[in-house]
Amino acid sequence: MLQIAICDNIGEDSREICSQVEEVLRRYTIRYNLQVYETGEELLMAPVLFDLIFLDAELNGEDAIGMGKKLHCRNRAAKIIYHYRSSQCCEDAVNRSHAFACLKKPIEKSMLEEQIRDFLAAWGDAQETWISLGQIKGIPPENEKQLVRLPVREILYFECQKNGKTIKAVTERGDYLYQGVLSDVEEKMEPFGFAVCSRGILVNLNQIARLDGYEVIMTNRVKLPLSQRRSTAFKEKMKEFYYNPIEKKRRE
Repeated sequence: MLQIAICDNIGEDSREICSQVEEVLRRYTIRYNLQVYETGEELLMAPVLFDLIFLDAELNGEDAIGMGKKLHCRNRAAKIIYHYRSSQCCEDAVNRSHAFACLKKPIEKSMLEEQIRDFLAAWGDAQETWISLGQIKGIPPENEKQLVRLPVREILYFECQKNGKTIKAVTERGDYLYQGVLSDVEEKMEPFGFAVCSRGILVNLNQIARLDGYEVIMTNRVKLPLSQRRSTAFKEKMKEFYYNPIEKKRRE
């Protein structure tokens, strides 16, 4: 499902953008969820990883460009479209927070449609990253011994089971058990931004909402332990992941 956020403290502007976005998306067979926020702080606290964000570059009393940078760090796959009245805001957005596009208010419907079309092309390509888990045991039992292909972006974390020979893949669509060892999974998933937070748990860094002491809070609000021994190395991996695109790692 495509996750979209609109953040603008002027109600009339946010309603207009919302209406235009919905009108454009009606032409596509895409399931989407659209949320509207009045402040950047509300948007930052949202427990959702948004794919597309419309962000007012001139939020009253808030550093919208800085918030855009934080949103980009939280989810590097997110595309941020700023809307603005001052051209300086647009320049700052591009230089400081990796803006996907900048649209001047009042937003022309044709310009918004063009940007959404470009976004959907890029977003569609990103959905094609899948992995195969090999012979697995599904949940429930009637799904046993299937070959399952899962979108990488939907995997929250992998967890090694007590016998040490079975892995549970926890995803947005459900849980899957399959035979394997975590070290092999770690090697396979490292290029996609996965890291071990504690013994037996490999998490998708793109699905982390925040760290709270020695707990990793996932976007589905599940709390996973962060090993004290691994804490420093894990945080370094998070920092490296947020500032170095996966595409760059693959080319290297």
